[in-house]
Amino acid sequence: MKILMSIAMFALAASTGSAQIRRPVRVAEPSMWLSGGVGLFQANSISDGATRTTWDFGQASNVQLRASAEKAFRGGSSIGLVATYVHAPFTYYSRIDDQNLRESAHMDLVSIGGSFHVGAGLGLHQVLEGSAGLAQYRNLRRDDDGRRLEPLSGNVDPYFSFGYGFGYGFNSTTQVSVVQDIALVVHERKGLSSDQSNTLRQRPIRVNFRYGIGSRSRR
Repeated sequence: MKILMSIAMFALAASTGSAQIRRPVRVAEPSMWLSGGVGLFQANSISDGATRTTWDFGQASNVQLRASAEKAFRGGSSIGLVATYVHAPFTYYSRIDDQNLRESAHMDLVSIGGSFHVGAGLGLHQVLEGSAGLAQYRNLRRDDDGRRLEPLSGNVDPYFSFGYGFGYGFNSTTQVSVVQDIALVVHERKGLSSDQSNTLRQRPIRVNFRYGIGSRSRR
């Protein structure tokens, strides 16, 4: 009788332990991602019909800053807002009194838009990112004396961007990634000839740091 009771108690304990093992474990995930990045800005030239000028960014690479805040969803995806800033040198071409002028200058190029991100997890993983919004050329100034250049009030154009790269997740809230972007800023064509470009093409490559805050649980 004692032997039968011992066997029954052992079977009950084994059954309880098995049920505990099968119970799904809740894993905490961030509810929001904050990211900051540094990239190398590269772009071509663009013409402005209103001022009859051309802004040529040449072959230089310049530091571009990027920041975003995104709401997290399942599958490593998130959507939110993104902003970028670069203080870029360029060559300002203009025509005054039938004379072609060429001046070295700097401008601030800033953008803000909606963004999406796909890609997460521990270890190495692929990253897809995109954004669309508004870009502003502002504070155009000549290098030799700091004189402001037209358009004095700047100019705002729509932009579209897509990026692909690779990321590495250290844990559930910390990630780094390297992403190559292709971005188009579309300027108005009014006043331009067929051989003048109204599209600024950017090719920045950047390093991003992402940090998750808040928490949401999943099974």
